[in-house]
Amino acid sequence: MSLQDCFTFFLLTFAYGTCEEDFIHQQPLVVAELGGSVTLPCFHSDDFITTISWYKHSAGKKPLLIAHSAPNSGKVTYQNAFNNTNRFFITIASGSYNLSIIHLEKEDFATYYCAKFFLNIMMFGEGTILLHNETDRNISTSVSAPSFWSPVVCILLIISVISIVMNIVLVIQKSRKKETTEQLRSQINQIETDDLNYAALHISKTKPTTSRRSSMKTIQETIYSETTVH
Repeated sequence: MSLQDCFTFFLLTFAYGTCEEDFIHQQPLVVAELGGSVTLPCFHSDDFITTISWYKHSAGKKPLLIAHSAPNSGKVTYQNAFNNTNRFFITIASGSYNLSIIHLEKEDFATYYCAKFFLNIMMFGEGTILLHNETDRNISTSVSAPSFWSPVVCILLIISVISIVMNIVLVIQKSRKKETTEQLRSQINQIETDDLNYAALHISKTKPTTSRRSSMKTIQETIYSETTVH
């Protein structure tokens, strides 16, 4: 690598590091009315900048270069017919490169980027969204009042239904278990009652037999004694 290449590489690296440190500062969101006017500020550092520019980016379309100029020249070059509308104006000052739009039309509501350029390195700002005030209200409404049937609500509803069904099943199972237990107890009590009745009946049948045998034995003894005496 030659000395010139080394110097160029060092210069590009230094310039890139400078661009990384010196960010372009833009206002994230600007709300305006249809037919009104607005100014989009762009603050930057004058160091190591050869060109500064503004770009317009509409959804679904490629970015369009609005205008560009050298920071210290005071001259603005408009591109893509933006100079023919007489509605787009650049205001140059030390450390700022502001874009003003008058008589706002529907197509003007888009995202605008301020960018600086030096040694084939371009650094864009974070962009400014130019929003219609009616659109801003709609966005606020949609954010503050989400759809009832959102995925989160549906999941919570399903979980609630499952929980209710499980509780009902548990109650039914507990009720059936209680009924089964009572039936078993009733059957056991009935069996015990039947056993007691059977035992009582058996005892009542057994006692007369014993008495009858005793009477027969007494009669036999009497007859035997009488026979012996004679």
